[in-house]
Amino acid sequence: MSHTVTMDANGARHLAARIGAGVPVGAVVELLGDAPAEAGLAVGDRGVVESIDVDGAVRISWERGFSCAIDPRRTAIRRLAA
Repeated sequence: MSHTVTMDANGARHLAARIGAGVPVGAVVELLGDAPAEAGLAVGDRGVVESIDVDGAVRISWERGFSCAIDPRRTAIRRLAA
């Protein structure tokens, strides 16, 4: 018996965005590059990935008590060991 798994276009875009982000939801990350000034972030800030949207923005809950989304294609982050 053969099973075919299909994915709709939105699901495929979301999967591609999650792969492109390079970090999974729940990962602890560190900010490596300068973020836009309005984000209020500094290199070395750490947080936990809350979500990744279909456009590739990564929403992070920062240790300093707030959350915001960043674009990992423009602002470098790296996954830390949990």
